[in-house]
Amino acid sequence: MKNIVFLLAFVGMTNAQNIDPDFFNQTWYLYEVYDSDFEITFVVDGYQPYAGKPTIDQIMPYIIIEDTFEFNGVGICNTINGTLEEDPIEGWLRTVTTSQTTNTCGFYEDQDERLIFGPFAVVNPDPTFFTIVTPTVSDDSDGFQTMQFGTQPFLQYTYRNTPILALGEEERNKIAVYPNPVNDILFIDTQSQPIDTVRVFSMAGTIVSEVVLSPNNHIVNTSRLAKGIYFVTISAENRTQTFKVVKE
Repeated sequence: MKNIVFLLAFVGMTNAQNIDPDFFNQTWYLYEVYDSDFEITFVVDGYQPYAGKPTIDQIMPYIIIEDTFEFNGVGICNTINGTLEEDPIEGWLRTVTTSQTTNTCGFYEDQDERLIFGPFAVVNPDPTFFTIVTPTVSDDSDGFQTMQFGTQPFLQYTYRNTPILALGEEERNKIAVYPNPVNDILFIDTQSQPIDTVRVFSMAGTIVSEVVLSPNNHIVNTSRLAKGIYFVTISAENRTQTFKVVKE
């Protein structure tokens, strides 16, 4: 009997250790959610809940899961944080504490944000409901990674560790940021394109600077930023382009 108990415990520990270490301690940007029950895919890139009337800025939801199983993230206009626990037998993850801000994003956005937060927003007494099942991390050809997991009962979430680049290739070739690496002043060369806003995100996904460009202002002052890697997101007509910039 003792041998059987030991074997079960060993199997549980083996499953628990199967989660890829890259699953933890980095920013995962949500790209899509697939509902296999209704065969519907929610796509983040180009998300426009009002069919462009009115248009909204490209959303950039993300989640960060620490190796302590604490998590935090951003939906559409709200933040979320909490704690996961791991099933000792199956290796699944489930939310045991969660807290969200309660900003009103918009009629459709409020509904979609519940889907975006998904299992991170649900604490359920049933340990098999809305669990994070079999998270996987794969290396992509562009040097980034894709993370996926399913939920009980019927959702499949897909994330990448790079923000969505929503501008087309033609527009992308017309915009440049320099110098990179940068010391103090980052210049934005828009090639006469109408640019609305420039946002600078830390590696943790926090906005550390936001600049509204004008015809006479095409610069971002980075002198107060700590050394490190940042994402510079440029909004143009409700599309976005993101550059990775190194601050020296």
